[in-house]
Amino acid sequence: MLEMNKIKEIKPLIIGIGVAGKRHLEAQLNLGFITGVYTTNPQTVKSLRKQKEIIVFENLEDGLDWANLVHVCTPDDTHSEFVAKAIKKGKTVICEKSFTTSFKDALFLQNLAHKHDIKVFVGQNYRLTPTFVEIRKRVLNGQLGIISQIETTYFHDRNDYQKRYQGKNFLYTGGSHAVDLASWIVGERIVSVQVFSENELKYNIEVEFSSGLKGNIKLDANSPRSLSGTDLIIQGERGRLVSYNKSDKLLFFGYGNEKNQTMILPNTKSFTIPSEIKIIDDYLLGKTTSYSPLPEINEAVYLIKILDTIKQAIFSGKNEKV
Repeated sequence: MLEMNKIKEIKPLIIGIGVAGKRHLEAQLNLGFITGVYTTNPQTVKSLRKQKEIIVFENLEDGLDWANLVHVCTPDDTHSEFVAKAIKKGKTVICEKSFTTSFKDALFLQNLAHKHDIKVFVGQNYRLTPTFVEIRKRVLNGQLGIISQIETTYFHDRNDYQKRYQGKNFLYTGGSHAVDLASWIVGERIVSVQVFSENELKYNIEVEFSSGLKGNIKLDANSPRSLSGTDLIIQGERGRLVSYNKSDKLLFFGYGNEKNQTMILPNTKSFTIPSEIKIIDDYLLGKTTSYSPLPEINEAVYLIKILDTIKQAIFSGKNEKV
């Protein structure tokens, strides 16, 4: 494995140049690093070759040999293949969410990473969204007192989802956002789930955390929506926090107060992925000893276990233990 304090420069390789891959590429270039790209799209290859800060690899093995940090930004159901190749080459990995689309694959990659002593991070960049960071800080500071309920949502415009993901794996794509966020905000593990699902693009998930706290997670890519994204409501004995992620608003309703407090936080469209990449780069360069709040592979595998349990609960119609 790369020794964190001995890396002099980051040599990043982006695998997959879709929506996420382009954002990763832009973030690495803006941090001043020559960046490698592996893609099989001839038009993309031709376009990228015009930029002197980019090295285009038509052979994946050559790209992996050159790199010391691999960004896996391919479709979710192909992550396992590319993460495994990078691990076997001894490269640090940052993988877009959802880490995998099956618990079996996630366990395989976890064992492989431990065997080769490789760091694998997952880009749960909602943990860097200003509204959610502020909510977590207030929850940990006790502003709400004892938490009684949490609700997270992940809504996605149906037409855009079909175009970008061909309608595949919405439980993992959407669930990896909302399920991870709920657990991270309250700092507890989910121990059981029960699911009500109309179809593969709409889920209402009841969860229980380790303390007995109840939560509700809604996933919906079933209808056209003008706004897509994730919002969060968390209630406690002293008040309620409500985020409006796409309008960057956070509202606090204190019980007994007639007026709510409203905060406008930084715009999220270009904020989270650059922050995510900088955290990993700084960690690898030895500028910091922490990669918090991004999860590494053990935490990522547990999230996939929850999502697999949700799938199991859909078929059983029962409350399932994680």
